[in-house]
Amino acid sequence: MIDYGTPAGPRRPGRKRASGRNPLRRVMTAMVVAVAVAAALIADHVLTGRTALAAQPADHGSYTSVAEPLRLGACIDPTLSIEQSFAPAIRADLAAGIGGLTPPSGPPLTGTSTASRPAVSLLVREVDTTSFSSDPGPYAAQVAVPGVPGLSQPRPVPSDVNYAADLTAWSQGAQTVMEDRKTAAAAVSGATQALAALPLDQNPASNSAITACVSALLVNVPAGDRHSYLLASDLEENVAPELQGSFGGAPLYIVQTCDSGIASTCEALLHHFEALMRHLDVGPVTVIRPEEAGPDIAQWIRTGEITP
Repeated sequence: MIDYGTPAGPRRPGRKRASGRNPLRRVMTAMVVAVAVAAALIADHVLTGRTALAAQPADHGSYTSVAEPLRLGACIDPTLSIEQSFAPAIRADLAAGIGGLTPPSGPPLTGTSTASRPAVSLLVREVDTTSFSSDPGPYAAQVAVPGVPGLSQPRPVPSDVNYAADLTAWSQGAQTVMEDRKTAAAAVSGATQALAALPLDQNPASNSAITACVSALLVNVPAGDRHSYLLASDLEENVAPELQGSFGGAPLYIVQTCDSGIASTCEALLHHFEALMRHLDVGPVTVIRPEEAGPDIAQWIRTGEITP
């Protein structure tokens, strides 16, 4: 039982406390303050960091994006075993397809992003007796249209973080787009005229060296970038096949005319030709009817693909 009225006994001997404030308490207080300050700084860094990140372009100030270049190769078969209007129609479709690459004029839109346009190069060769020749003379054309960068984001608005710097970067990108659009438009005009004026070798004595024409594309279209190929022919080759180069898995689109009207004959020609192309590592092979070639060729020149 505790007696609250009895005086306390003498204090046990021990270390004397220093006069004044407790030093241990001062240390603990300082540690608490330091932790609180650090926590506040970290929280502020996280909040401001997130705000700045949300307002910045994905690539730290550059607003332009560039598409992968597209390298195309096309063979036209103008030999007289085919209806004579076939080759001129394909030539016109190729020229129209290149004409479709004309970019919009004027400055880019400010309220939305704009897509980049790839640089497109197109080599056109013709089927004749010497299709693989390194000197095709006038019966070949090489045209190119430079690419146009896109703008990955709309123009910054005054409420954006770093508005002044971002507006400068966006304006520089927009100026580049405008200048490159003018350059591309001029190139499109010249390329369209060159293809439209391409002479067709309709010599009655010419043979149909079709595989040689495709091989000439494969060894002459520059390496690198994305490749795609097109052949417009009846596939009736009357000389020994010449297989050189490699598709490297690139697609081949065939505009096959079937003048005989006998489906089984034309299918047999197609299957034989596909077997030859597999020796050259061809990728997907897609067949197009001549009646549908115009829009399909335009899509091929624009994207390197033809979708059903």
